[in-house]
Amino acid sequence: MDSHKIYDDRSTTTIFASHYDEGRITRVSDTDPVLSLLAKRSIERYPLIESLTGIKFFEKTGVLSVISNEKQKKQLHQFLTAMERAGTTPCLLKSKQIEEDFPYLSFPVDSSAILDNMGGHISPRKLVSAHQMAASLAGCQIIHDVVSKVVSFDGYITIETEQKRSISAKKVLIATGGFTPFRHLLPYGFKLDLKMKTSTILKFELNDKEVERLSSMPVVIPYVFSASHQTAKHRSYILPPIKYPNGKWYLKLGLGNGPVQEFTLDNEDDITRWYQGTGSAFIAHQLYDAMLNIMPGLKYENLESDSCMTTHTKSGKCCIDMVTRNLGIAVGGNGHAAKMSDELGHIAARMILKGTWDYDVQGQQFQAAYKIQAKM
Repeated sequence: MDSHKIYDDRSTTTIFASHYDEGRITRVSDTDPVLSLLAKRSIERYPLIESLTGIKFFEKTGVLSVISNEKQKKQLHQFLTAMERAGTTPCLLKSKQIEEDFPYLSFPVDSSAILDNMGGHISPRKLVSAHQMAASLAGCQIIHDVVSKVVSFDGYITIETEQKRSISAKKVLIATGGFTPFRHLLPYGFKLDLKMKTSTILKFELNDKEVERLSSMPVVIPYVFSASHQTAKHRSYILPPIKYPNGKWYLKLGLGNGPVQEFTLDNEDDITRWYQGTGSAFIAHQLYDAMLNIMPGLKYENLESDSCMTTHTKSGKCCIDMVTRNLGIAVGGNGHAAKMSDELGHIAARMILKGTWDYDVQGQQFQAAYKIQAKM
């Protein structure tokens, strides 16, 4: 679907995806060595995709992950270990250097941080456009339509769309995110074990002077806000100033994966209503308080909240698996898949072409889990 059209007309559409925003974090820094490796391989491929398509989608700003609590030091070690295993050299910063290098940030005096110099942020809209252009250059046909049903019969798979198209194929890969359980996409008896969770973000509109002041800002992931706040133990993220399609600059703040969750979305109507709203006022208030602690000198023109959704799997990793001999899935980003999305697509493409797992990382950790599975 046309991401710009859908994003600008949310009141009349019923299908959404998280790539309609303009900023997503991409980084090698992670506590899971596998995710670090997949992210590194994705980031290394960005220049080729940008050169091939002429679409620039990556800003290499660096990613600063900050630990402000002694109990989090184990996590710091996990970051260092995972990045080193992925073949990158992490940069460890102490409190004084954080203050000197990033004077607009405020953290407790005992803070430590890892600066991931490979990371930064991507425009997910432009990344999707680049992927579609690269596919077109390779001979693929892009069809802008909404799939309503997938039917398997006599060795072929038929895809039916809302615009009454009927497309037959020998193999099909389903990568339909949080809407997968609510359309007739999988064979009867197969229901993926997924949880769709709400996510609220804040966008601070900045003037040109403030954009210039923060021009050296990396992506910031604080793992502790402040011991005095309710969100003290929960990870957040802040993206540096990004220019959106409306011509305005925004600094975006959101709450990452952690003990604080908003609520789950159990059906398509709930998802539609959520996307057509402006998020949770309660979470927005928490985020605003966090920003006052992290960037107390921030000057902004306007403030707005927005809604998003993350799709979570039982394993915490994307489900990339064959459902039948000619039908595969790649579903469930778990709120952190933007950084490795290109490599996840590469893995899924190799799998569907071969009909089985075909990658140098063990496939068991990406196997799909089902709530109900038919007897074969």
